[in-house]
Amino acid sequence: MHSLIILLHGVGQTPADMAPLADLITTHDPHARVVAPPAAHRCDRGGAGFQWMSVAGITEESRPGRIRAALPAFVATIEALQRAHRVGAEQTVLAGFSQGAIMALAACQDRYLARHVVAIAGRCAPLPDVWERRTAVTLVHGRRDGTVPVQHSERVFERLAALGADVRLDVVPRAVHLLAPPLLDRAWDAVRATSR
Repeated sequence: MHSLIILLHGVGQTPADMAPLADLITTHDPHARVVAPPAAHRCDRGGAGFQWMSVAGITEESRPGRIRAALPAFVATIEALQRAHRVGAEQTVLAGFSQGAIMALAACQDRYLARHVVAIAGRCAPLPDVWERRTAVTLVHGRRDGTVPVQHSERVFERLAALGADVRLDVVPRAVHLLAPPLLDRAWDAVRATSR
């Protein structure tokens, strides 16, 4: 049975923003089950987008608390999709961009929610003290990302490796904070590795 691949958009975006990755997956694997839910809240910066948590006035001190507060709604969304598609964590791949990656990494630290997290241009705040070892992680990050600097993924890689996680880091030399080639291609490579 094919995995359920859940695509998680960034702050202020909509599920449609994950369409380039969804299209890439389904072009190569027409039988793939791909879903892209909206984040739980309307973005407070206006427009048609959604967010798991507000980034208005966010600081390094306030970020961990906001992520923690957003986790119950995030986990509930993933578990509802798993129930709807009759799959468990073993058949689930989470592929998130920016805030979507942040939430996936936070949710999978101490619970078995997915067998693979593909975190694109994400980070952890704070770095985890534990990791659910049944969950593999691929960190994909653009070297020229000016929004979430690549050092965040490098630190996550070092910490997860120290915790014994199955973790890979793929730094894309010329990529910026945008779900476009070549970042998109590397993300697909990571999803493909465990989507069957």
